[in-house]
Amino acid sequence: MQRFKNKVCIISGGASGIGAKTAEMFAEEGGKVLIGDVDEKNGKNQTEKITEKYGNGTAIFFYLDVSNPNDCEKAVKKAVHEFGCVNYLLNSAIKMAPGMLKELSLENWNTMITIGLTGTFLMTQATGRWMIDNNIPGSIVTMSSIGGQQPYGMSGAYSTVKAAVIMLAEHFGIEWASHKIRVNAICPGHTETPLTSYLKDSDIKKQRSEITPLLRVAQPIDIANGILFLFSEEADYITATTLEIDGGLSKTVMNHLPGRKWK
Repeated sequence: MQRFKNKVCIISGGASGIGAKTAEMFAEEGGKVLIGDVDEKNGKNQTEKITEKYGNGTAIFFYLDVSNPNDCEKAVKKAVHEFGCVNYLLNSAIKMAPGMLKELSLENWNTMITIGLTGTFLMTQATGRWMIDNNIPGSIVTMSSIGGQQPYGMSGAYSTVKAAVIMLAEHFGIEWASHKIRVNAICPGHTETPLTSYLKDSDIKKQRSEITPLLRVAQPIDIANGILFLFSEEADYITATTLEIDGGLSKTVMNHLPGRKWK
């Protein structure tokens, strides 16, 4: 399948995890990708991996600090210079700073807000502005979480940020619909990535699998499939909405209440 032949995608936070897998799958379907990240080592490794597999000119790395508006503008310009266009954006940059709210430092609060929320705003604004100015239709996907739909205790500002980026995607989606730029959010459940190192514990992974209706934790490919769907023409009438990709986990609260078990 070549759904994205000669199309161009920018992926912030593309050096590892879901972003990296999405970059690889996008290139596999004929696209060209700019991997933006502050993690130069993994970002360059992922870029080399993609170019070795799918050919030179399929991927480039760009040092991208999404909290810096100049970096965001330069990332778009770099993609246009190298590939001639920008058709898609995945916002997946995040930096974890967990902690109980009672003890959370202002620095850690601001770190997550600046990268997770302000960075998503700046990167979306820069990409969409170029699309609008050049009359290019496009699709933008922002990574939220089921932790943005339900409070995730001890995660610091994580749930607040992930809730806010859902509204931000909806807001952009409504404002830019007339320009044929679709903006959506996705909410993954527990997914095995470098950020979820606790899933390397086989017992924890087993317990989490058992409470998930589909009986397993997600892999990056599961989330990337949803992202590529929202990028694709099959999702041409979908904007300002949120796609949950969690194996049914977020709908199971009633199943875990003690008491009567219905037969």
